[in-house]
Amino acid sequence: MKKRFWAIPLMVLAVVGVVLLGGCGGPSVEELIRDDLETAFSEVSPDNEELLTAMEDSSNGGFETLGIDTEEFAKAYLDGFTHEIKDVVVDEEAGTADATVMLKMKSLTAIMSEFTGKFQEYMATVDPQTVESEDALYKEAGAILMDAVKNATPEETECVFTYEKDGENTWSATDSAEQQILEAMM
Repeated sequence: MKKRFWAIPLMVLAVVGVVLLGGCGGPSVEELIRDDLETAFSEVSPDNEELLTAMEDSSNGGFETLGIDTEEFAKAYLDGFTHEIKDVVVDEEAGTADATVMLKMKSLTAIMSEFTGKFQEYMATVDPQTVESEDALYKEAGAILMDAVKNATPEETECVFTYEKDGENTWSATDSAEQQILEAMM
């Protein structure tokens, strides 16, 4: 369950690597990269229907099993999420650029640690004879998980997103963007 749960926000935040940037005329490469990052991170919102659908789909019914409303989860998890583009350094000759971004978001490791501890405490107090159903246990787990998400404090992490220029003079984020986001989430 943990592995599936962690994958939910990852799919959303991996959007950083999707948008391609044209390099001919117009704004500088630095401006294009800044615009790309702003566009990608502006989509990380509990008001984004596509985000909510992706989260729901990637949970494979996990939210429903735990009695968690996807929108409520997204609002709690993204509460305090911010980003600030600190610097974009472009090396036109090498065809690379590094964008330093400060992300502030809740740590899934801290959330899961809090959830695990609280759920174990709860289970230690439960008399198996009085449990009305397995569904009731799942709903209690969902409530404990939502409390852990709501109570988590966003943490700042500096990420460096690397962009590369291809043979057609198009700039795009490399696959390392997903790793940077994963590290920020942990």
